Amino acid sequence: MALDTLIIAGLAAELDRRLAGARVDKVTMPRRDRIVLHLRAAEGNVRLLLCAGNAARVHLTQEKFDNPETPPMLCMLLRKQMAGGRILSVTQPEHERLLELRFTALDELGVAAEKRLICEMMGRMTNLILVGPGDIIIACTHAASYETSERAVQPGLRYRLPLRQDKPSLWSLSAGQLTELCRACREDPVTLCERIGGLSPRIAREMILRGGSPEGTAAELLALQTAEPEPWLLEKSDGSREVAALEIRQDPNTKCIKCDSFSAMLDDFYREQTKKEDLRALNGSIVKTMTTRRNRLQRKLAGQKQELLQAEEREALKRTADLITANLYAIRPGMKSVELTDYFDPALPQVRVELDPQLSPQENAQRLFSKYTRLKRAEEALRRQIALGQEELEYVEAVLYTLSSAGDAAQIREIREELMQAGYLRPTEKGRRKPKPALFHPRAFTVDGGLTVLCGRSNRENDELTHRRAAKTDLWFHARNVPGSHVVLLTQGQQPSKLALEQAAGIAAYYSSVAGQPRVAVDYTQVRRVKKPQGARPGMVNYFEFQTILAAPALPEEK
Repeated sequence: MALDTLIIAGLAAELDRRLAGARVDKVTMPRRDRIVLHLRAAEGNVRLLLCAGNAARVHLTQEKFDNPETPPMLCMLLRKQMAGGRILSVTQPEHERLLELRFTALDELGVAAEKRLICEMMGRMTNLILVGPGDIIIACTHAASYETSERAVQPGLRYRLPLRQDKPSLWSLSAGQLTELCRACREDPVTLCERIGGLSPRIAREMILRGGSPEGTAAELLALQTAEPEPWLLEKSDGSREVAALEIRQDPNTKCIKCDSFSAMLDDFYREQTKKEDLRALNGSIVKTMTTRRNRLQRKLAGQKQELLQAEEREALKRTADLITANLYAIRPGMKSVELTDYFDPALPQVRVELDPQLSPQENAQRLFSKYTRLKRAEEALRRQIALGQEELEYVEAVLYTLSSAGDAAQIREIREELMQAGYLRPTEKGRRKPKPALFHPRAFTVDGGLTVLCGRSNRENDELTHRRAAKTDLWFHARNVPGSHVVLLTQGQQPSKLALEQAAGIAAYYSSVAGQPRVAVDYTQVRRVKKPQGARPGMVNYFEFQTILAAPALPEEK
C-alpha cells in the first residue's frame, strides 16, 4: 500500500527528532531501488532504509539485508558524496508525498557542502534523488526526460518539486473554506479527496464519520491540520493489515493497534513483503536459467526419442537384406523392384522389395546391411544419451522445485553455490574460492510415538541427510517419480507405528511438486537400500525393496 501524506508527516517529524546530527558511517544498496544508510545517532548505531520500489517508504529498520558482491555505481557515488557527512534535518516539503534528508558532507576539495537526499513516494513516479549545491541533481534511481514525463529528473539538471495537483492542500485551507467544500461534497469521500489535496480516501471517510455533518467534517479536517500524527497498525478480519496516522474507527471489525513509532510499525508491516521480494530477486535469474535448461532438455529428449523410433526400424532393413541375399538368383541387374518369397514368414508370402537399379543385387544387400549397422550403433548411443538427458532433466526439475519452496536467502545461496559447482551458473569471484561446507538445517517434525522426522531443504542437504546423517536402519521417504525433498524417519531402533509412517509419508507428499493433489504415492524403504549412483548429481538416488503409501499432503507439529 502507498503511504499517505499524514504517515509521511509523522515519519518526517520522528526521523528529524531521532536523526538530527547523526553521522553517516556507511552506505549500502541491497537492490537498485533500495538504499540503507548506516548511521551513528544519539541513540546509537541505526540503519535508515530508503526504498523507491513497489513499497516506497523511509524508516529506521532492524532488518539486515544481503548486499551484492560488487556495489552498484550509484552506491559508489552515494558513498563518495555522503560518507562521513552529518544529517541536518528530515522534512516533508509542502506536505507532499516525499521526505527530504538534508545533510552536510565534504566535497572533493575538502569543503563542507550541503546536499539533499530526497525520496519521492508517488506510485509510478517514485524516485530516490541526490541533490547537490545549487539544487543540481547529482544522481537518481529513475531518470525521466520531458519527453516521457511532465518533469525532467536527470543528473545535471536543476531539481524541482513534483508538479502540484490542481486542488488546494488541506493545510492551506481556512475553516470557512473547509466548511464550504464539505457542504459542496455532500459527505462523499471520493469527491472530498478530489477537492482537497493531501487526503486519502480512508482518511476522508474517517473525517466524515467523525464529523457527522458538513460542519462537523470541516471541524475534524481543521483539527487534522495541527494534530500530531500517530502510528496505528490496522488488523482486518480477513487477516490483511494496513497502516494509518490516526485511529480508524470506520470498521468495527478492524483492530487498531497503537505502535511505539512509525519506523517500528513500517518495519513490522513490510517485513514479510520485503522478504518475499528479496527471495524473488535472489532466485529470479537462477529460475530463468534453469527453466531455459529444462525446456532445452525436453526438446532435445523429444527429438532423440523420435530418432530412436526410427532406429528401431533397423530390423526391417536387415530382413530385407537377408531376403535379397537369399534370392540373388532371381534378381537381374538394373531391376527397380522385385517380388520375393519371404522365407522368414511361415506363410511364405510374396513381398515387393525396392532396389537401386544402378547397383548389383549384392551391392543392394550390402547397402541395406550398412544402414542397419549404422542404425544399430545409433540406437545404442541414443539410449545412452536419453538416459543421461533424463537423469539431468530430473535434477533440473528438482532444483526448480527446491527454488520454488525456498524459505530464506541462505537456502537460495546454497542452491546457487551448488549450481556453480555443477557448471550451470558462472562462478563469481566468491564462487571460485574453496566452497563452504553445505549448511545442514533440515526441517524437523515430531510424529506419533515421539519420533523425529527430518526433511531436506535443498539437493545438497538431501545428500547430507540421506547418505551421512541418517542411520542405515532409519526409514527414507520420497514422493514417487516427482521432484521432492528427502524425508527420513529416525527410528531410534524402534518399530514405527502405522500412524507415524503415514505422517512421515504425508510430509514427503507435502514437500513435493504434486503437493496440491489430494493423495500422493510415496515410496519408503530403509536408508541402507537408498544408493547414490557414481557421479550422480546432488539429491539423485536409486532405491529398491520399497513399499508405497498413498498419503494426503500434510504436516504434523514442527519442532
